[in-house]
Amino acid sequence: LRLAEVAERAIEVQRTGVSLTPQERFEVFGEITFDLSYATEAELKWADSEGQRESMARAAAHTKEDWRLLMGEASAWRAELLAAFDEGEPSDGERAMDLAEEHRLHISRWFTSCPPDMHLRIADDFVADPRAFALVVPPSRQRPGLAAYLRRAVRANASRHAGSRTASEEDR
Repeated sequence: LRLAEVAERAIEVQRTGVSLTPQERFEVFGEITFDLSYATEAELKWADSEGQRESMARAAAHTKEDWRLLMGEASAWRAELLAAFDEGEPSDGERAMDLAEEHRLHISRWFTSCPPDMHLRIADDFVADPRAFALVVPPSRQRPGLAAYLRRAVRANASRHAGSRTASEEDR
């Protein structure tokens, strides 16, 4: 039974498009793990999406060095997010909105074009599905309310981009 589970997991890992050995994956991703059930559901949910296809193709093309750079950026951003949250920065303040914008641009730079409306859907997933948020902040580093804080910051940033609706209007 164990061998069958390992084989199934290996097949699912291959479907994520990340072509690194298990040791390289650990070196590069550390605590960030891809929950394969989430990856599979996301693939099914967004299969018809041009963004999903582009994201998977670009992820598959990343080299080990690309992944190191990407994860280094993500780690620095995560430290800033945690500091802003821990310091009580408002989720609709400049610092939090700038962090949301940095996250949106990170997605665009490494995976697929991420306009504010797409970023809102991603942030909604962070709150709705802990497996999605674990791709950004490992469970050991999470705090209660952090995913919702990031979603509010993403909403405030999207409103800043739109220049019209306010974050509070979007919360209704």
